[in-house]
Amino acid sequence: MALGGEPVGPRFIEWNFVSSSRERIEQAKADWRAGRMKLPDLDDQEWIPLPPDPPPPANPMS
Repeated sequence: MALGGEPVGPRFIEWNFVSSSRERIEQAKADWRAGRMKLPDLDDQEWIPLPPDPPPPANPMS
């Protein structure tokens, strides 16, 4: 498939979540942890926990 058009802007990705908004990703993570996301009908027997948040980057040495 070839797809063209205007750029859609920056995208953020964390685990299986992709969004143009970091806030939406944080909300999706909270919804996943709380079990508020519907799993696919034929693939709803296994729930995979969200990995822990990555540690913040280390401060560069001066």
